Amino acid sequence: MNLFRLLLICIFPVLGFSQADENLRLNQYKVLASHNSYKKNPDKKVIKFLSKFKKQLGASNDPEQMDYGHIPLPQQFDEYNIRGIEIDVNYDPKGGLYRKRKVNKLICGLRQKVKDPLMKQPGFKVLHIADVDYETNYLTFKQVLTELKNWSDAHPNHTPIFVNIESKGFNPGDESGFLRFLGFKRALRFGEQAFLDLDKEILEILPADKIFKPMDLKANFPTIKERLNEQGWPLLNDCLGKFIFILEGDNQELYQQKSIDRPMFVYNPPNGENTAFIVKNDPIGNEQEIEALTGKYIVRTRSDAGTLEARANDYTRFNAAIKSGAQIISTDYYKADSRIGTFQIKLKN
Repeated sequence: MNLFRLLLICIFPVLGFSQADENLRLNQYKVLASHNSYKKNPDKKVIKFLSKFKKQLGASNDPEQMDYGHIPLPQQFDEYNIRGIEIDVNYDPKGGLYRKRKVNKLICGLRQKVKDPLMKQPGFKVLHIADVDYETNYLTFKQVLTELKNWSDAHPNHTPIFVNIESKGFNPGDESGFLRFLGFKRALRFGEQAFLDLDKEILEILPADKIFKPMDLKANFPTIKERLNEQGWPLLNDCLGKFIFILEGDNQELYQQKSIDRPMFVYNPPNGENTAFIVKNDPIGNEQEIEALTGKYIVRTRSDAGTLEARANDYTRFNAAIKSGAQIISTDYYKADSRIGTFQIKLKN
């Protein structure tokens, strides 16, 4: 191996460049992604309070499963080579809907109202579970987008970053009349206007040349399906410095009903006319199915969920994700959490 090639291999993780194989296509690029990438650890008092009602909440709402958090996005990119993120967006067109954290009304010593004036402004708010799991590195979607732009400007040749956007259409206040009596808010559902507002925030902050859009993939073909069938994905090197947004969540099927000339892709079933991205969150037992899909599509899966694998130091799900060949592997543990053990997800090379 010559010295120049050795240097390329050594500095690749630091710079985030991908020039080693000029024939590598975007769907042949494997990345480690963070799950709920904005999230901070919940307040200990909140976890302690919710744990008193663990049986009533049920296994799917076990407070232990929300007890994880992340460092700010630039640190994820620079220190752990994260190239996929997930952001939960909550619609708040008038402002102030998520200014109060109602679970704190029941816990001594915690403030309900958020002082930051950003919470009173119209726009999408970033949090996991309204009124309950609200700790975040970024209060608003605009803050996230600004962080992405600033980091990208400082690293103009970065490998593409996949940005998973989840439109949140359900809050605890939707589930329980008693919680609404206590002041817990219903979610505002996502309709066409909400998605137009979401597009607007993206395009106001990120220049068009920093976004790889559905129309860029479609190119001159009638549909994305025909593009992928006849020409495949573009070269990875042609996508350097770009962000790729993929939508899932509340009413996602409305997003591209009329046109794909929008900034975000949508997770769709295989063989759709404009399917490019597919989500298969559980790789165990689905390795062969996912592997077959990756020849044509980009597939997102998860190596762990709800802190369960981390607490058990169980890499079964991660090994299945690797075996499947999924291009985006999402984790909460690119960085080990010393509170519970040494579980950590890494990709070789």
